[in-house]
Amino acid sequence: MADRITDVWGARTPFAAGERWPMRVDQHLLVEEEQVERWVPSACVLCSNGCGMDIAVADGRVVGVRGRAEDRVNRGRLGPKGLFGWQANHSPDRLTQPLIRLDGELRPTDWDTAMAAVVDRSRQVPAEHGPLAMAFYTSGQLFAEEYYAQALIARGGIGTPHLDGNTRLCTATAEWALVESFGSDGNPGSYADIDLCDTLLLVGHNVAETQTVLWARMLDRLRGPDRPRLVVIDPRATPTAREADVHLPIRPGTNVAVLNAILHELISNDFLDREFIAEHTVGFQDLADVVAPYTPEHAGEICRVPADAIREAARVIGTGQRLVSTVLEGGCISRTRPPPRPSRSTTSICCAA
Repeated sequence: MADRITDVWGARTPFAAGERWPMRVDQHLLVEEEQVERWVPSACVLCSNGCGMDIAVADGRVVGVRGRAEDRVNRGRLGPKGLFGWQANHSPDRLTQPLIRLDGELRPTDWDTAMAAVVDRSRQVPAEHGPLAMAFYTSGQLFAEEYYAQALIARGGIGTPHLDGNTRLCTATAEWALVESFGSDGNPGSYADIDLCDTLLLVGHNVAETQTVLWARMLDRLRGPDRPRLVVIDPRATPTAREADVHLPIRPGTNVAVLNAILHELISNDFLDREFIAEHTVGFQDLADVVAPYTPEHAGEICRVPADAIREAARVIGTGQRLVSTVLEGGCISRTRPPPRPSRSTTSICCAA
């Protein structure tokens, strides 16, 4: 296998719009393949891409992984985290028993003692201060069943609303943006839209380093015979930005200003499907009024990017027929598909790193 630490995204498998993303199975084993006793279907949870993964088992231990070829998300690929992260399970200094703090020091103990300490303390705090004194802070790397169990214990059992985690930054913000924009927090879009698009807009999303398998998919389109145009809005010259046709290295914190300016240009140049807007949207004139002052010159001063670069970004976006846009932070996928005029579609994907 190639060195996937230096060659993060692996070999290219270019493809054209409308074709299926070619398979490429990534695999890393600590034993010979014939020594694997069984492969257990699972998923990688080390970024938000959700790649299908098979776990190799021998002698009751994890001995390797491979990407699942038929999975529509990754088509067999795994990023460096998915390929190698599981090896920490075998680290000789890995914690294998619980610790309890006694006299200011963490000391090894057995599981019954540790669980009894958690239960006793969890009873003591609500008894003395009420359920609102209890709070939970959770990981963003769990499955739905685990989140359900946490919510059941915290809200239904203990009775505290204080259940938080990094998913509030990621998923909750995207959820309410989707609700306000489209009336639903569901996922009507798909990463497979990348296989069809002619334009990509990445806003604050260094996908090359945060979602390596998703970037491999984009790279394969960018290396294909009908390369989609790429606009990147990011303060840094990331690997993603270096692939861009237009890179807007805005001043941090000025995302809204540059997006307002792009909307200003889209409206000014009539890069619009007015029939779709009239039939399927509300508040368009309010939006137009808000962005009216955000000329490329005005936004350029705020964002510290050339006005002509903003115009060019808007031209690329406005003349595209099948646009996919992604943004961080977030954790949802949304899509609108206007009726043909000519055939145009827009996909927005909010991605959690």
